[in-house]
Amino acid sequence: MKNTILQLENITVGYGNKKIISSINTCISENEFIAILGKNGAGKSTLINTILGYQNELEGDIFLHQQSLKKLSKKEIAQNIAIVLPRLNNVPKIKVSELIEIGLVGQQTEFNKKEKEDFIIHILDLVGIQHLKNNYATEISEGQLQLVMIARALAQNTKLIILDEPTSNLDIANQYKIFNLLHELKSKTSQSFLMISHEADLALNYTDKIWWIENGLLFEDIPEQIAYEKQIIPKLSDQNLMFNSDENRYSTSTNNTLSINVKGNSELAYWVKNGFVRNGFIIKNNSKITIEITENNIIFGEKIFVNIQEIITFIQQQYEKYNHNGS
Repeated sequence: MKNTILQLENITVGYGNKKIISSINTCISENEFIAILGKNGAGKSTLINTILGYQNELEGDIFLHQQSLKKLSKKEIAQNIAIVLPRLNNVPKIKVSELIEIGLVGQQTEFNKKEKEDFIIHILDLVGIQHLKNNYATEISEGQLQLVMIARALAQNTKLIILDEPTSNLDIANQYKIFNLLHELKSKTSQSFLMISHEADLALNYTDKIWWIENGLLFEDIPEQIAYEKQIIPKLSDQNLMFNSDENRYSTSTNNTLSINVKGNSELAYWVKNGFVRNGFIIKNNSKITIEITENNIIFGEKIFVNIQEIITFIQQQYEKYNHNGS
């Protein structure tokens, strides 16, 4: 059985007399990667600030390693929980290795010079940024800097690392890199990660659990169960994305009567479907117009198309004719 790092018992968070999330009963165990999802204003940051001891809970108690946060100083909390923010307001002009070394300051373990160097190299290896060791923090990319900040948090050697939207300012490649990194790290270390995120698709693919906040309550479960029961994709997209059983995916809802059947399970088929949906078509298995997709070709009747735009344009021009006679 996994050890519990953080326990929330009957917690209510908010400001003054205003309750934002009530009756929270949950925990974080070792080797877990959890994402906090919810609409803007749901209370994600308020919850994190309460866990970090920045503000007091309105009701209930939080236990860190079975000790009440109320009995711990801010220094003691910081020695047990590391935090990664969306970005540094002021990036110091120091080397990456020196920035990571700052994470060692709060540690209770004493290092000699050789042990410190070896530990920093170990952290750099874990995050995969050995090549940045001697680079200055002011001279690396935003994505690289965020990896360095994760490395600095790891260097604090805490059981729990909280990340406040660490991918919000990054391109999609770096978003994937960070989610994948955290997924791997929780298996390689005994540390756990609690992340606020707006990247619901990545959170659903990489995390062990989702904390979903809605209407002043927190719900938790594995990603698939939460996504299904709470319909989080339609809700986060303001009902713009709905599940389409014919396409077997979430897509934009449309009242358009144009329909088409796309047969095939290849990557090309995926993008052909996407192109037709984007142009106002509904993907339907019983449509009178059927396109077959092989690995590299798009086949309609006796015609072969190798370009997605060509088949979309052709169907748009010929739709009425083929829709009426079923050819």
